[in-house]
Amino acid sequence: NQRGEWCLRTKPAFGEKEVARALKGRAGGPSHLGWAGVGIGVWRGSRGGSVDIDVNGALEALDIDPVMGPKMMTVNGTTRWLQEIETGRKWDKRDSADQKVLAYKAARANVDMRGSMVEYQKQAAARAEDEDRRGAEQKVNALRRELNDILAIGGSERSAKEARCRMELTRPPVLWKRVTREQVLAGHAKRAPGLIYGLEFPFNEDLLAEFGAEWLTKAFHAAGTLELSNRVRAVMLETEIKIYAGNNAGKFLFEVVYEKPNPKLHTKLFAKVPFQMTKETQSDRVSSSVMKQPMDLHEINTYRLMEASFPMQTPKYYFGDISCETSNFILITARIPYADIGANGFTNTLQPFEVEGPYDKCKDSLQLRSPPKEYYMLLVKTSAKIAGFDKAGKMLSPEMMKATMQAPPDGSDPANFGCKDGNSGQFPPDVLKGHLQNCITFVAETARPLFPDFVAEESFQEKFINTMMTWSAYSAELQYYLHSDPAYVGLGHSNLNSDNAYFWRGDQGELDCGIIDWGGFASGSLGHKMWWCFNCSDFDQFRSFLDEYVDAFVATYVEYGGPQVDKETFKTHVLLTTLGNCMFMVLAVPDCFRMCARKEWDSITSRQDPRVANNVNGKSTLRTTLHVLNNCIRVLEEMGSDEALKTWIKEVWVCRWGKTPKSQAAIFGAVPHA
Repeated sequence: NQRGEWCLRTKPAFGEKEVARALKGRAGGPSHLGWAGVGIGVWRGSRGGSVDIDVNGALEALDIDPVMGPKMMTVNGTTRWLQEIETGRKWDKRDSADQKVLAYKAARANVDMRGSMVEYQKQAAARAEDEDRRGAEQKVNALRRELNDILAIGGSERSAKEARCRMELTRPPVLWKRVTREQVLAGHAKRAPGLIYGLEFPFNEDLLAEFGAEWLTKAFHAAGTLELSNRVRAVMLETEIKIYAGNNAGKFLFEVVYEKPNPKLHTKLFAKVPFQMTKETQSDRVSSSVMKQPMDLHEINTYRLMEASFPMQTPKYYFGDISCETSNFILITARIPYADIGANGFTNTLQPFEVEGPYDKCKDSLQLRSPPKEYYMLLVKTSAKIAGFDKAGKMLSPEMMKATMQAPPDGSDPANFGCKDGNSGQFPPDVLKGHLQNCITFVAETARPLFPDFVAEESFQEKFINTMMTWSAYSAELQYYLHSDPAYVGLGHSNLNSDNAYFWRGDQGELDCGIIDWGGFASGSLGHKMWWCFNCSDFDQFRSFLDEYVDAFVATYVEYGGPQVDKETFKTHVLLTTLGNCMFMVLAVPDCFRMCARKEWDSITSRQDPRVANNVNGKSTLRTTLHVLNNCIRVLEEMGSDEALKTWIKEVWVCRWGKTPKSQAAIFGAVPHA
């Protein structure tokens, strides 16, 4: 009008707001009506294009075809036309008032349809998921029949393992839901179905006896390790031989009788279960079930999914399951036929293929039947074979590995490791210095006879504190460095010490081994894994032969499918890892007094003293802490891990990454360490 207000020329159609006298301006009209924008308001819907229509107070964008009119959404995401247009006059033949009514009808229908589409898409996704599940079940059932046929005709153990692993790899990945300390404390005695097979399962010796042969039959059938027409008739717990090795779980032995005996079915079996929640083992149970979760699931998955892929032996898998409701688990494998299990001392002479041991942690000099180098060279090569197979794609697919096994953060982004220019350590400098000083007091005074003479020297103590505080300040950046080049990252055992392998000699006297205790089996820094083969070994042989071990690892890694890596870089990775392990042991010093009272230490003068040499409460934790701490200290003083750290800061942090060295204040706190 003459006052410059846009006015409706006709009575508003459905969905059009009464806006006369409300809007001003000569350049254009209200967009939700589709005005032409010049002169008197004109409906432009007949021209096609996009028009905004008010539906229940919200604007709905409507796409209009010049001939067929508004486009209507369908529940499956396609479009259609109004029935009035398809069967009657076309859009461009209708007057303005008729167009407005049809436009609003279409807009309102589209709003309603959008809500229906959300529900339709949910239903479609559910149907697709159900179809995928049924398809997977059909594949699993077909593979289960194939596996059962192999078992029924007495096929080779290798073919049975391969068929069983194919079946398991066809199943959807088992997803872990993290548990809290409170859940573990409240649920440790509860029974619950397993994540993998859906069966309730026993998680200690007494419960296995209670569940009995019927449960074992169901379990072995579910896992595909027992032919369906066979069953377990009887279960007998081993009462004479008890197993106390290891610090992360309880273990026991038992024997079964099958209805149809078969030489390929083991009757003597081994079970791994969580520590019971006793005064002596509660902290270990919480550590394993909470701090290290889902370590136990990863061990079960290692046997369940990869038993047929390994380049060496591992005990035959029979069953394994775990509950993320209670954190309880059970793993059942074939028992290793150790020649000297349950005996006092070792048999003098073994026949070919008789299994040595069992060996205990941190006791190489007392147990190994030949020089340690032979054993550790074999372990190094075995570790390299696994990593090489992983790189060659012979273990798990990347997708299955990510879904079922632990993987480090993406090494392409430093932020994934918490890198920063300031101190990236776990503790503030003043707190860390207190931990380090406690450790110095322990090794230089409390347990002085158990450590080298140099620990009492002021120069070493200063170097120790400076090095460990510097390592801590760069700890996140060092982890990023160790994982930044994929060639140096691979699948491997988390601590392939001599007690986590079993050894025998062939008919020509050659040493061979199998591997056990797969908890924590994952992809990670290969230099880290190398050190964790040796941290419980005797130091002197590690120092003497490290270069040969590195050469052997690199050559075997390449031979079995891995890329070429630089030997000096790999060795640096090993030495840098020792500092992280050292910090682990520094923080474990207070636990030494819980396992051996303070008053006892004054009279302990040797590592062979039973109070520190023997297992405490069935665990080797005290002996391991002392042994590994000693090794890490000696690597620092005698092999130069402190110099390896300084070189890394200069050559990598400064020269390669272009960073400024972290300040004294960042490393040592407001008052720099002298």
